[in-house]
Amino acid sequence: MTEKEELFIAILTDTATPGEKDQFRELMELGENRLLFDQVKKIWEEAPHVKKYKQVDSKWVFSELVQKIETKNRTRKKYFTISMISAAAGILFMTGLFTLYSNLFNKTAAETSVMVQTELGNRSFVVLPDSSKVWLNSKSQIRYQANFGKTNRKVFLTGEGFFDVTHHDKPFIVNVSEFEILVHGTRFNVSAYPDEKKIYTSLESGKISIQKDAKEDLRVEPGQLVIYDKSTAAFNLNKVNVSEYSSWRQNEMYMHAEALQLLANKLERKYNVEIVFVPKELGNNIHYSGVFTDESIEEILDAISIASDLTYTKKGNRYAIKIKQ
Repeated sequence: MTEKEELFIAILTDTATPGEKDQFRELMELGENRLLFDQVKKIWEEAPHVKKYKQVDSKWVFSELVQKIETKNRTRKKYFTISMISAAAGILFMTGLFTLYSNLFNKTAAETSVMVQTELGNRSFVVLPDSSKVWLNSKSQIRYQANFGKTNRKVFLTGEGFFDVTHHDKPFIVNVSEFEILVHGTRFNVSAYPDEKKIYTSLESGKISIQKDAKEDLRVEPGQLVIYDKSTAAFNLNKVNVSEYSSWRQNEMYMHAEALQLLANKLERKYNVEIVFVPKELGNNIHYSGVFTDESIEEILDAISIASDLTYTKKGNRYAIKIKQ
């Protein structure tokens, strides 16, 4: 780990010596260092508010991050990608730093994309260049141009993300392939997994409008949920408790009379397991309502089995669910 990295960690953890504090003040006289530290501090302060799955050594993560960035910079890659391996504070720190570095060191920002993605069983937190915040759920991805905020504020989402958008004179747009969400400074959640039949958009505060094929303009108010059916290309607007749809950030999972297959998809992403139904149609024939928090995968499957007269078997990380004989 470099001297600058050690110094940033010491300042953020309030363990810096008087000499280190003097050295830090000298570093802050350079504008580029101030920009870097301000971004780092935002991510560091936000990390404790995100539910942690496991502890990670943040100093080790910082060092690993810098090595990745230096390697990418030397080879002049035109596509920056990072796979998240945990949602603990150190990795959240890593996500935002990677986004920042890719913008600072890239010489052709207009031609470069920044991509952050989370793997199965993990989550991540990102601070965008305009200070907007994005929480990414398991198996999700966000992509945007490295010159984000200069010509536009457009991001591309695959999977699920919660957005806290900063007000700006340039519109903020979220593209989920099937349609775009035009944001007017707000907090909202979007679940748009490619392998699911519906896209869920829930608005907590502010205003958004949904545009499809540059023809439709569906305006959404706080407390409303928009469900888009991919098979019919139809939108359905409902009044709901929207906090339940973004509760995955607090490690909570709500089901609203939904098919067991949808629950299985969520469990697979959260616990990095495989769930199958025997017969396959069983997953769509049985619906379930309930809420889960810190239960293990088997505690959840036990609860479902009791409620729906089902049983399951386990082989490795694969669970097979069927009707109890």
